[in-house]
Amino acid sequence: MNLAIISVTDEGQKLAEIISSYLENDPTVINVDVFHKNVKKTLQQSFRKYDCWVGIMATGIMVRSICPLIESKFNDPAVLVVGENGKHIISLLSGHMGGANHFAVKLAGLIGAIPVITTATDLNGKIGIDTLAYQYWLNIGPSKLTEKSELIKNINQHLAAGGNVDLFLPQQYTFLENHPLISTSYHTKTWGNSFIRASLCGNDLDLSPKRMVAGVGSRKGVTEDQVFFALRSALQSLHLPVDRLDAIATAEIKSEEKGIERAASKIGLNLEIVPLDDIKNFSHPDCTPSDLVNRKFGIPGVAEPVALIEAGENSRLILRKTAYNGVTVAVAVNEV
Repeated sequence: MNLAIISVTDEGQKLAEIISSYLENDPTVINVDVFHKNVKKTLQQSFRKYDCWVGIMATGIMVRSICPLIESKFNDPAVLVVGENGKHIISLLSGHMGGANHFAVKLAGLIGAIPVITTATDLNGKIGIDTLAYQYWLNIGPSKLTEKSELIKNINQHLAAGGNVDLFLPQQYTFLENHPLISTSYHTKTWGNSFIRASLCGNDLDLSPKRMVAGVGSRKGVTEDQVFFALRSALQSLHLPVDRLDAIATAEIKSEEKGIERAASKIGLNLEIVPLDDIKNFSHPDCTPSDLVNRKFGIPGVAEPVALIEAGENSRLILRKTAYNGVTVAVAVNEV
C-alpha cells in the first residue's frame, strides 16, 4: 500500500508524524508520504497516486475536497478521516474495494482509536463480495462498470438482509471456507474453473485471481522448515494463507538451495528461477536496493525483484522484503 497522510492543524501534524512512524515498520506499507495544509491543491495533484489517504481534519473539509475527484468504487483510493485528538477513525470512501474499512480497523489498533464503519454488510456480520475481492486480490468482472456495480449492490444488499449467496470455488481457493464470515454469508461449492463465481438468482459475478508471487532470498543452507515458516509468516502479514500464492521465485544464485525448493513443493508450487541478467537489468519504483547483495552478486536484490519479475508486467509489491531467521520474503501481485 502507498499511503498519504494530510493534516491541517499543528496537533494534527503531530499525529500524522506519529502514525507515519508506526507504519514505517509495517512491511505491507510500501511508502508513506506526509502532507500539511493546502488540502484541496494536494488532493487535486496527487489523489490517485496513493492507495489510501488519511485526513487528520474535520470530515466536512475532506468531503468538500474529494467530491470533485471521485469517480468509481473500482478506482477511487481509500479515504479515512481522523480527529486531531486521535480518538476516532472514520472509513469515509472505498470501504470495501479500496480497503478503507480494513485499514481503519488496523490504524485504530495502532493509535488506540475507535474505528467508525458504516457499510451494511460489515454491520450485519457479513463479508461483502467486493470486500472478498479486496482481501484476496481478485479482479471483478464484467467489464462494464454499471453492470458490475449493480451486481455487487444486489449481492451485498441480499447479504446484509440476512440472505446467502452461492459461491463457486476452484480447488485452490477452498481455503476460503475457513474464513469466519464465509459460512454466514455464502453457500460454497467446489468447481473445475480457475475463477470464483458468486451467483444470486441466476445473476453471476466472476472474480479472477490476480497473479501473486513470493520472492525468496536466503542465507546458504537454510532448511525447508525455515523457508516455509518465512513464507507462512509473510502471508500472515497480508492476512492470507500460503495457498493463495501462484508461484514462488528466487534468483539463479539460489537455485541450488534445497530448502527453498522443498518449501515450494510442500505448498504445491514449482520454484521459478530468475536469471541474474534479468535482475541486473530490472528496475521498479517499489524495489529497495541492497548494497550487500549488489557488492556480492552484482544485482540490486533478490526477494523483491524476483517477485516483481515473476508476477509480470504491471506488478507491484504488496509486502516489501522482510527477513525471517535467515530467509527474506517479498510478495508481488499483477494488477491486470
